[in-house]
Amino acid sequence: MGKRFLVVGSGGREGIFARRLAKDVQVYAVIGHENPLIVDCVRQSGGQYTVDDANDPQTVLSFAKKHAVDLVFVNADQPLANGVVDALLKNGFGCVGGTRDASRIEWDKIYSMQMVHKVCPEFAPLYRVVSDVCELKGAVSEFESAGTKVVVKPQGLTGGKGVKVMPEHLPTYGDCIDYAASLLEKNTEEKVLLVEKLDGIEFTIMGITDGTNLVLSPASYDYPFRHEDDRGAGTGGMGCFTDSGPGLPFMSGRDLDDCRTIMQRILDEMRSKGLVFNGILNGGFFKTRDGIKFMEFNGRFGDPEVLNILSVLDGSFSELLESICNKTLSGSAVSFLKKASVVKYMVSKEYPGEGEPTAFALDEEAINAIGVEIFFASCVRTDRHQYRTLKTSRVVAFVAVSDTIEEASVLVNEAIDAHVQSKLEYRRDIGSKKSLEKLEKINAEIHG
Repeated sequence: MGKRFLVVGSGGREGIFARRLAKDVQVYAVIGHENPLIVDCVRQSGGQYTVDDANDPQTVLSFAKKHAVDLVFVNADQPLANGVVDALLKNGFGCVGGTRDASRIEWDKIYSMQMVHKVCPEFAPLYRVVSDVCELKGAVSEFESAGTKVVVKPQGLTGGKGVKVMPEHLPTYGDCIDYAASLLEKNTEEKVLLVEKLDGIEFTIMGITDGTNLVLSPASYDYPFRHEDDRGAGTGGMGCFTDSGPGLPFMSGRDLDDCRTIMQRILDEMRSKGLVFNGILNGGFFKTRDGIKFMEFNGRFGDPEVLNILSVLDGSFSELLESICNKTLSGSAVSFLKKASVVKYMVSKEYPGEGEPTAFALDEEAINAIGVEIFFASCVRTDRHQYRTLKTSRVVAFVAVSDTIEEASVLVNEAIDAHVQSKLEYRRDIGSKKSLEKLEKINAEIHG
């Protein structure tokens, strides 16, 4: 009997975990709905799954005990914030994922911003914390006097949909006040974070860590806006790309070194405070005229970025998780293919709002045959090649790996156009030639 690894959650992110783990271990899962890919991987590997509350520590603990699993991978924001890892560690299970206190670096944006200002102020943006309307008006006036645009962030978790940016979502400073005031009114126990809007290019790097050692994954560029040409509402991420090397077309070696410095200092600070953190320190950064600036942290693999990263991981994912859990992670043991990758999510027309369940069809075998992988998220299988969406979130992701970003982008478009029948929508421009040229232009302006 092989080793038993438990995956917690039922999104596209957990789907790729299950697929990679099923290559050499038995996959077990606690899932909120029957994600078709996760169910297939569990069955094919000889594991078991349950449809239950994956956010509840006792539910996950009971399942882990029942099946005597060897390692639990907790990577979704809500289970981490709820203390699922805490419950497992107290009962002797090997875990990859931070405790609730360590994961505060994600679920409390104010806490993480304050920590960055403490340990690496040279990389931190201007920010203000407000707890009532009087403070709010004064804080916004500071940004207005300085001629600096504002990003308004709720203190807690929002699934990528609560942050609003000026002027895309908030045209005026008055709109910033109104939105922040509505957040304070909605949750009187939380504060609101106001951060200067950084001019430049936003990107992400996943720091793989055992709590001490740090290995950087390839950097990724995300498309958070709903519609092409970066229009529309912010979302959990419509797609993403990585390049064939560790950086992105607009990044220098110095940029990568600075990102590593920020993440290593944060890990050292958490360890000095006795916080138990391992797994993924997901860093969001901006490249600006003044160099690299910190934006935010997640305590887990991001989605869609993880679909890129694990698609180019060269080696066993289960062995990587074991090295993290056993605190034996080393850079020499982790490598990535020298290939580019592109991810595109299909979503309902109403996304990021709720849409009614919708039927769709796709031919998995035909899509796989042209070099594109499928990762189901908010949907269930109803028959062969037939599926039905759930009300919320992203529905299904398509991933291609190729020599260049543009080639991978074209592959995904061809797969969707030829082999998907649905009313779902996606962004064709993710990783396109036009999009890459736009980034080149912004980078040229940064260097002035």
